[in-house]
Amino acid sequence: MAHKMKTGHRLLVAAAILGGLGLAHGQARAASVPDLAGVYFNPHPPKTLQIVGGGAPPLTAAGKAALAANAPEVAKSKVPPAGQHMEACLPDGPTRILQEPYPMEIVQKGDTVLLIWEHNHVNEQIYMNEKPDPQADWAYMGNSVGHWEGSTLVADTIQFNDMTFLDDNGLPHSENLKVQRRFRLLPGGKALEILATVTDPEMYTKPWTVRAVLPRRTDVHIEEFICGIRNWETRYTRAR
Repeated sequence: MAHKMKTGHRLLVAAAILGGLGLAHGQARAASVPDLAGVYFNPHPPKTLQIVGGGAPPLTAAGKAALAANAPEVAKSKVPPAGQHMEACLPDGPTRILQEPYPMEIVQKGDTVLLIWEHNHVNEQIYMNEKPDPQADWAYMGNSVGHWEGSTLVADTIQFNDMTFLDDNGLPHSENLKVQRRFRLLPGGKALEILATVTDPEMYTKPWTVRAVLPRRTDVHIEEFICGIRNWETRYTRAR
């Protein structure tokens, strides 16, 4: 899908989404809170997750078995699809989505930070200064709370369902997966760095971290994404 070029951010539209979702509307952010609002887009993300320090994710015996079990479905897919079911229109999860060549928008409103991912129109609400809720419903992107550490937004996410992979090659995870993401603008403010640390003792012998850098774009906006329509980015999908 070709992205239309448009000057400025579509923050008014995103703010309307926040209002429609019934999210908390607080007072204006304090001057000390960093402003990450904007659209970020890397049209050519790496085909494999970029692991900090190099190497491969440290799989346990159970993790290796799960990866091997996923391999046949991955091999059959000509285009990396969404979700564990390979051909279903399902969200990717918080690390695999970093491999998608679609923009993401950040909107800050009161005590909530909203991540709007164009791919599959995934919206993530990060509730600031709250405690994780272990009773929250399981979700494809998990459930996130956040806080600021200086200029870095730290999002801690739990309560994942088991219907996603961690990358396009079928890296597994369990329902005990925890992901901490750290979002910060790189010097000059022209790109957003995302560090995502995966902790899942059932599948991995130790935590591991991936890094993504998304350029900040004032000439791109989030477009409609209709999964299942056989245009170039969704020709591999079909109803189950």
